[in-house]
Parts: sequence; structure tokens; C-alpha cells
Amino acid sequence: MQFSGGNRKRLRLGGDQRNACYPHSLQFYLEPPSENISLIEFESLAIDRVKLLKTVENLGVSHVKGTEQYQSKLEAEIRRLKFSFRENVENEYERRRRDHISHFILRLAYCQSEDLRRWFIQQEMDLLRFRFSILPKDKIQSFLKDSHLHFEAVSMVL
Repeated sequence: MQFSGGNRKRLRLGGDQRNACYPHSLQFYLEPPSENISLIEFESLAIDRVKLLKTVENLGVSHVKGTEQYQSKLEAEIRRLKFSFRENVENEYERRRRDHISHFILRLAYCQSEDLRRWFIQQEMDLLRFRFSILPKDKIQSFLKDSHLHFEAVSMVL
């Protein structure tokens, strides 16, 4: 990741290229971002990601994870902070970009100690679980395929 002062260069991609960068609202963050961002955007993304992960932590303490109340409050906070969480939303590229870059900023910031790493990983796992749980079934299959995770669906046995 490179940082620049006032001369901010933004990656300009067409519709298909933008979708290729982030084909799903869910990411495994395998590749670090490579574009230049301003220091102001860097700070803003870091602060917003910390707010989101703190919300994940607080909701996990005050509500049962996976309940309707937990999910609706987490969804509202994700929407408020303009992060990606739903498939098929207009102008989703910028939200997915924010999600991608901010994850790596905090990954760097929270690698300083074992306690910070544990906290960061736990909140990111809870966020991933939430995002995975709201994916439509066809998008789950597409995500697993694109992530090179090969699973066979099993039927429910009663």
C-alpha cells in the first residue's frame, strides 16, 4: 500500500473490471490493496473499521449472535459506515473497496501484540459469519467456487 499527499490517484475501472476486483460482498482478503490513497482517507477508513469491529464486539456481548435483533443492528451499523454486506446493491464497488482497504489497515495496526491480534481476528470472524449468513444460497455457491473451496451440499435429514 502506498500513501500520497495531495496528489491522490484513484483507480478508475469500468463496470466489468470493477466487478472483477470484488465479485462478492464477502472477502477472504487474500491480496493486499495496491492503489494509492491519501492519508486522510487512510485515517478515515481505519476509524470506520474500528467503529464497525467495536459494534460487532458490543453486539456480541449484548445480544445472542445470529438473532434477528443482532443482525438488524449490525446491518444498520454496516450500512451507516458504508461497508459492503449485501449482494446486488448498486454502487457496491466503493463499499467493497473500503472494506478491503480498511481490513488491511487494521491488520497492520493490530499485529503489535497477541491480545490485539486475538481481538481483531475474533471480530473479523464474527463479521464474516454475519455476512456469510445473509448471503443468498446461489451466491454462497458462487463465493465458495470463486474462493476455490469445494464442498458438496448435503440435504437436511430429519
